[in-house]
Amino acid sequence: MHTELSHLARVAEIAGIDVRVQSPTHHHAVLNERRFHYVEWGNEGAPPLLFLHGGNQSARTWDIVCLALADKFHCIALDQRGHGDSEWSYEGHYAPEHHAEDIAALVKHLGWEHFGLVGMSMGGINALAFASQNWRNLTSLVCVDVGPFVQMEKSKALVSFVQENTKRQSFDDFVAAALAHNPLRKAELLRHSLTHTTRELADGSWAWKADRRENLDLDKMKNHLEVLASKCHHIQCPTLVVRGAQSPTFSKEDANRFVQLLPKGQLAVVQNAGHTVQGDNPKGLLDVMQSFLHQAAT
Repeated sequence: MHTELSHLARVAEIAGIDVRVQSPTHHHAVLNERRFHYVEWGNEGAPPLLFLHGGNQSARTWDIVCLALADKFHCIALDQRGHGDSEWSYEGHYAPEHHAEDIAALVKHLGWEHFGLVGMSMGGINALAFASQNWRNLTSLVCVDVGPFVQMEKSKALVSFVQENTKRQSFDDFVAAALAHNPLRKAELLRHSLTHTTRELADGSWAWKADRRENLDLDKMKNHLEVLASKCHHIQCPTLVVRGAQSPTFSKEDANRFVQLLPKGQLAVVQNAGHTVQGDNPKGLLDVMQSFLHQAAT
């Protein structure tokens, strides 16, 4: 525990965030006939927030953000199906509607009736799928560097990075490959994140924790996004669309089109950040999120 506290203190220092460092508590729950892992920050009496990570990430990508918000919010970060320490879908069911069912099951398990929902990339798409049907349960929605419009061609580079690095001889090899893919990341912050998204195999090599049995089908994802675009007008809760200023996959035009579909949408841009905003510039993300979340929760 002391080691984790020291590590989190160092991560917060690197990110330039002055917070009271605490370790999260870990929980497991069986939802929709599979086991899920999630981490908890803050206390149950505070306004609840649920965080959803991006593809091939884990709940721990939100550590710095949740640390900073824990004094004012009750934060839960979920390892979504097939990711982190949650069970895989052995049927291969990873469409946004399947994730939305998991969100509904988790908040029922937690006893939450109204809560804020924050999702990045894949998690943002899943959050949209949930919000389009259940916006009355949301005090707020935050979509980080994603929406129903994305740059599919440029997304191929991210997909290729994941697929070409399914196995590495050492953890340091993973870190080096990830830094080469995203030079905006600070090495120590990236190592912290990869600690929770990779695992050592019996032969001493390393692999992703995420279910990589099938490659991501971008054509199917495009169809899912078109359906979500047609439903955005249903989302009546306050919605913040966050874009990394240097994001290759979510352009200015994509973000503006998305905001225009939302009845209560607004746009924020985080400088010095690409697609993985919470990793590239967590302080910048907090700067644009905190006032929005506080206002929505009151």
